[in-house]
Amino acid sequence: MRLPERFCRPFLALTFCIVSLTVAAQDRCGTVEYTELLKSKNVLFENSNAFEKWIRERQSLKERQPKTQRTQATYQVPVVVHVIHNGEAIGSGTNISDEQIQSQINVLNRDYKRLYADASSTPPEFQALAGAFDVEFILAKQDPEGLATTGIVRVQGSKTSWTMSDNYQLKAHSYWPAEDYLNIWVCNESDFLGYAQFPVSGLPGLENSSTNRLTDGVVVAYDVFGSIDDGPFSLQNNYKKGRTTTHEVGHFFGLKHIWGDDNGECTGTDYVNDTPNQSSSTSGCPAHPRVTCTDITSMFQNFLDYTYDACMNLFTQGQVSRMEIIIENSPRRASLTSSHGLLEPSPLPNDLGIHTINAPKTGQCATPFAPSVE
Repeated sequence: MRLPERFCRPFLALTFCIVSLTVAAQDRCGTVEYTELLKSKNVLFENSNAFEKWIRERQSLKERQPKTQRTQATYQVPVVVHVIHNGEAIGSGTNISDEQIQSQINVLNRDYKRLYADASSTPPEFQALAGAFDVEFILAKQDPEGLATTGIVRVQGSKTSWTMSDNYQLKAHSYWPAEDYLNIWVCNESDFLGYAQFPVSGLPGLENSSTNRLTDGVVVAYDVFGSIDDGPFSLQNNYKKGRTTTHEVGHFFGLKHIWGDDNGECTGTDYVNDTPNQSSSTSGCPAHPRVTCTDITSMFQNFLDYTYDACMNLFTQGQVSRMEIIIENSPRRASLTSSHGLLEPSPLPNDLGIHTINAPKTGQCATPFAPSVE
């Protein structure tokens, strides 16, 4: 899936004289390209047809269950935000503030539950299709060792900007187990505004490798993370309401682009019945109705299209149903809802443990030494 250049590619600043001029735009979303990257490295072992067959089987099973047996407590998802910065003070440049991070969590909770003010902007013909995913995103309260945390990790990166080809290097700077946390890496991502790793099925033999596990999560450019509705944050003009992260988290929970990534053929599918077919991604913020694919009105307001943030305002009920299947059944998605990261850490009478052995390092000691631990 290749987004229009203005949507996916981060700003490249001129390094001479006028540094504020933008000479190129980022592509909005790189999730399709990222999936192809994983395939090329032989770390993605499940094809789309097998995954969709698994989804249909789970959907059919769910529809046959009595309503009283269906899960409908609010799904809670612990989030860890890894800020990979360039050494700036907190709140400056790539080292975004805690407030900006909390703003993005607020956006996710509003968007997925359909609690945002612009829900009324959904066109009348799509209002009955709009759905709410009863999920709550919570900054993690415990880290992987069971210690108290804010759910925010700050690490100075080894590069000042990042591309998708740096995926492994970027995520190796900071990572928490993907079965327990939704990892979001925020950095100076220079070729896409964001990208995400799709979920997998639980089919025997098709689960992904440990390498795939260590990269699971979402990457978002620092200057599209958060919303100006919550504070005076320095964000890209057309992507300043946090909808890039909403879009990418949708991929994380199994949603595909609504035009089916078919390069304008009108033959693709996102495997959701209530999203109208359209010829390709939508740029900018067009007037409604926009008609493509033999007089079909496009749902360009959908969070899984490429319109500007201010023009996005719905998931459909079909998309919500698909995300429910994923969060209830997919490995490293279903386990999130019971993660210890959602709980306050338990107080310990003697809260002391060995964190790191500084010396001796691996190997035999030829002479006496003074051990050093942290």
